[in-house]
Amino acid sequence: MRLKPEKVELLAKKVMQSLQKHQRVTFVGTPDLVEGAVRRIILNDLRQEDALEKEAEEILKQHRLAIDRQNMSYNTLLMKTKQQLARKKKIVL
Repeated sequence: MRLKPEKVELLAKKVMQSLQKHQRVTFVGTPDLVEGAVRRIILNDLRQEDALEKEAEEILKQHRLAIDRQNMSYNTLLMKTKQQLARKKKIVL
């Protein structure tokens, strides 16, 4: 899932606001530092998902003829392959 930088920024702000509102977390750093950490975590997660998708595409590329011959849905296979790789690598999608 691709997110624009503005959307990542908005998500980080909303997470920070929610944490502050519910007062269930004690902050060690300033709100700006925590928001920056949340932003980095979101971006890192998106990069991991992109890498996982590229790896799944490479796997399917090797079997493209069989996929075409058997009239299978490429998108469905891509999603399933990505999920298998995520489980194997212990990544939560």
